[in-house]
Amino acid sequence: MPNLKILVVFVSLLVFPIEQALGQNKADSLLNLLKSSRKHERITVLHQLTRYYISTNGTLALKYANDVIDLAEELNMPEEKATAMKNVGNVYFYMGRYRLAEESYLEAIEIFELTGNIDGAAKVYNNMGVINSRLGNYDKSLQYYQRSMNIKETLGDKQGIAATANNIGEIYKFKGDYQNALLNYQKSYELKEELGEKQGMANSLNNLGEIYSLWSDYEKAIEYYLEANSIFSAQGNLQAISVSYHNIGDLYHKLKNYELAKKNYLKALETQTKLGDRGGVIHSLKNLGSIYIETNELDAAQQSFLEALTIAQELEDKTGIASILNYFGRLNIIQKDYKAAIEKFNQSLSINKELGNPYGIANNHNSLGKVYLQLNNYQMSLGHYNASLKIADTLKIISIVQTAYEGIAASYQEMGDYRKALYNYAISQEIKDSLVSSQIHNQIAELETKYQAEQKEKEIKLKDIELEKNAVEIKQRKFQRNALLLGISMVFLLALAIYRSYKQKQKANIILGNQKAEIEEKNQEITASIRYAKIIQNALLPHPEFVKELFPDSFIFYRPKDIVSGDFYWFAESEKYHYLTAVDATGHGVPGAFISLLGFNLLNTIFKEYKNIGAAEFLNQLNMGFSERMFKTYEKEALMDSMDLALCRIDKDKKHLEYAGAYNPLWIARNGEMIVQKADKLSIGSFTEYPDRQYTPHKIQLEKDDMIYLFSDGYADQFGGPRSKKFMYKQLKTLLLENYKKESIVQEKILDQNYKDWKGDQEQIDDILIIGIRIT
Repeated sequence: MPNLKILVVFVSLLVFPIEQALGQNKADSLLNLLKSSRKHERITVLHQLTRYYISTNGTLALKYANDVIDLAEELNMPEEKATAMKNVGNVYFYMGRYRLAEESYLEAIEIFELTGNIDGAAKVYNNMGVINSRLGNYDKSLQYYQRSMNIKETLGDKQGIAATANNIGEIYKFKGDYQNALLNYQKSYELKEELGEKQGMANSLNNLGEIYSLWSDYEKAIEYYLEANSIFSAQGNLQAISVSYHNIGDLYHKLKNYELAKKNYLKALETQTKLGDRGGVIHSLKNLGSIYIETNELDAAQQSFLEALTIAQELEDKTGIASILNYFGRLNIIQKDYKAAIEKFNQSLSINKELGNPYGIANNHNSLGKVYLQLNNYQMSLGHYNASLKIADTLKIISIVQTAYEGIAASYQEMGDYRKALYNYAISQEIKDSLVSSQIHNQIAELETKYQAEQKEKEIKLKDIELEKNAVEIKQRKFQRNALLLGISMVFLLALAIYRSYKQKQKANIILGNQKAEIEEKNQEITASIRYAKIIQNALLPHPEFVKELFPDSFIFYRPKDIVSGDFYWFAESEKYHYLTAVDATGHGVPGAFISLLGFNLLNTIFKEYKNIGAAEFLNQLNMGFSERMFKTYEKEALMDSMDLALCRIDKDKKHLEYAGAYNPLWIARNGEMIVQKADKLSIGSFTEYPDRQYTPHKIQLEKDDMIYLFSDGYADQFGGPRSKKFMYKQLKTLLLENYKKESIVQEKILDQNYKDWKGDQEQIDDILIIGIRIT
């Protein structure tokens, strides 16, 4: 389906061709005006110059925005400075430098709130939501959109509420929460209808159609799409019309009507190319490539995918890249290049997991199931098909559910388990019949015919204005008569078709209901298993008494986000040295816990083999061992998992410390200052990609009462406080320096209370680990 998140961004770019048409004249006029303006007037002109160059010349735009900041500070005009900071953020956004954009937006928000301009703050919160959505940080994006919504509701800004509700709907859609997405799209539509905003109404109708298409309710989907297209056509909005063509093409694609799907995709591509809508072009090329696969035009498919992938990489469109890689993998299967297919599917899966895109993840598992079925690896194919089924059934994505059941049936058939094969095949066919029945094809055809008739009616009426009055009246009466007869016929056929479709869907819903009950039972069993896994994980961690024996004045502040954790700590002792490390494995919850178990086992294995190994060499061995286990089948086939950590080796007698780090630094509080030893920017798990890189040893002579701190990023990254910001490392450093002379147990309590106060009612976003030890 077209990515409407990209549409929102590119609709804002429609002004670009207009401004470009004005050419250099506008810029020259503004520059001449700037020369003759006084200081206060210069700020207004500089804002206009910033906006003029914002998407075409980022360097110039930044220059003019920074000129505003300097003038605003000189003239004590904080709101103008905040506006300039917002514009700086916009420039960085268009440049794809999202972290810098985020920093500028946060500074703008702070100033707007201090000056009481809550409307300005709401707009920037919305921008923060867009950035985090682009980065795949959907939970953060939702938080920022909700803050914007709260302000808009306080101000009674219905237009702002409608726009923000639409954005919130987008996030719920990306997260796979289609019910909440639907509710927000409906809220947005109702407000836009009340305000008489035709354009906004059509956008909401398109979004609603996409949700119903995901649910395979094609009757409602096509109604929403055609109604949206009708509004877009009346307004002459080519950008939005192209999206409607694309959505209709997607429906025909799902119903395997490849000729009509291709026809609509090509219409969309033609319009997007004219508009310079590169984001839309990505999706049209990608889906055309998929059609070419179905029609066995493999060279055309490969060319389409290559063009789409090139553009997506230039735009840093992760969602698009993941989707194209998945399609590319399917082409590799047909070409019998199974190794390439597995590599592309896993790359796509890794991106979708990073983005938290359940729809994409379910698709990836189906694709992997298919390739492993081709390789006769039936256990792997079953595993992937079942993983896809679990996700798709929860999201009610019926088409993916059907494909998964079909793959499971084929796997069991090849394994010789014909009873299970028949059972799953029967379910697959029941669902398939409800999805691709002739009635649904007829309904879509009838509805599209009705839409085309309405469009032709408008054209006829426009032409008839030029004809004589009597001729116009005769033709109108004839048309109205025919339209009435056609309308009555279509209503009858539509009612009959919907009834038949309803009965077939009832059967599928009963089957899915039974499956849901089974899945809920399995979920309870899985949760119980995870809780038992927590007991096992805790048993593997060093016992508190052992840690106290090594370092009497020490603490470990450990707060997993979920039942089990991706963060863990490890201590060991040889005759001459103490070893300690704080590790942050990829992710949290069950995936993170699996990585942590592998890491814990490798640490113990290396320590037993090399009793007095140095810190840097310890990390080199760990990097090699971890990479070998995670990438042992095909290069980069496994998920892109890794570990970040800080590891110390302390000489018991001489109090020499050797430190090596993978992204995570070492802090030592001494004499009221914090000594910071930076880590190598090389994660554990990167050996396959960078086999020649080694970790750097750092040697420090410890002093009595030094307080050593090792930590993961969970505490610093936690959102909270009055403005829902990250706690940040700067505040963490200040907090530790204020309290490092106190007993460790007191420090731990302070960290705990501060964390609770900061977090408040907000969700914990990551596992948290901080280790503190005092040198005595």
